[in-house]
Amino acid sequence: MNIPMTKDDEKQLSATIAFNVRVMLAARNETQAALADALGLKKPAMSMKMSGKTNWSVIDLVNASLFLNASVESLLNGDLMYQLQGDNRKATGDTPMASGKLLRLGLNQRPSD
Repeated sequence: MNIPMTKDDEKQLSATIAFNVRVMLAARNETQAALADALGLKKPAMSMKMSGKTNWSVIDLVNASLFLNASVESLLNGDLMYQLQGDNRKATGDTPMASGKLLRLGLNQRPSD
């Protein structure tokens, strides 16, 4: 039997999406404001999604992928952060980074607007 996603998993997935969107916006020289306009969102609502305070809806995820000319799968993929991390520094202690959980999900970097 598969274990269903938890609310924590949902938050981590939203943070992964936000990270991937941020990277793709930068790669395409687009702004968060332009994405908000394309999604029909106000800037504060977009900021909430990008900061992980609000989860991404399926509609917003699909529309963001269209705006970024990227697949939905690429926005959900947690490997991007792992690929971008160029060094092998180890986190220590009882932290999410030390467990490797955030690294696998691409969440080991603070989001920034």
